[in-house]
Amino acid sequence: MPPDTKKTIERITALLYTLPIDDYLSSEIFFCYLMEHNLFDAWKEYLEISQDRPELYGGAVKKNAFTLFLHHVFHSRPGEFLPLFTHFLSCFSKDRSLVLPLGDLKKNLMLLGYSAEETESEFQKAMSE
Repeated sequence: MPPDTKKTIERITALLYTLPIDDYLSSEIFFCYLMEHNLFDAWKEYLEISQDRPELYGGAVKKNAFTLFLHHVFHSRPGEFLPLFTHFLSCFSKDRSLVLPLGDLKKNLMLLGYSAEETESEFQKAMSE
């Protein structure tokens, strides 16, 4: 049975939104990450789409944009999603000196179809950079 990627990505963003991610998504470090990985246009598009939804306001705009953005990256760059995501987490956690809910994040990544071994390997690579 194929994974429900939308719900799984929503769970991932909900986990990250227990942390102070809003400021990070507006930071220069996130902008550099987007530019480095050629993702700026996609982020801008989903941020604009979310801003155009009248039922979203405040932090809900960025949260929705981030969920759509991750879903887009998962489907448009499936072979790169896991390293892109773990690199994002590494940049975010180092910038904010945060402890991430790694166990829950890894479980959700495995629900997206990644093995425990490849998930662990990508996290180790990203967190050692």
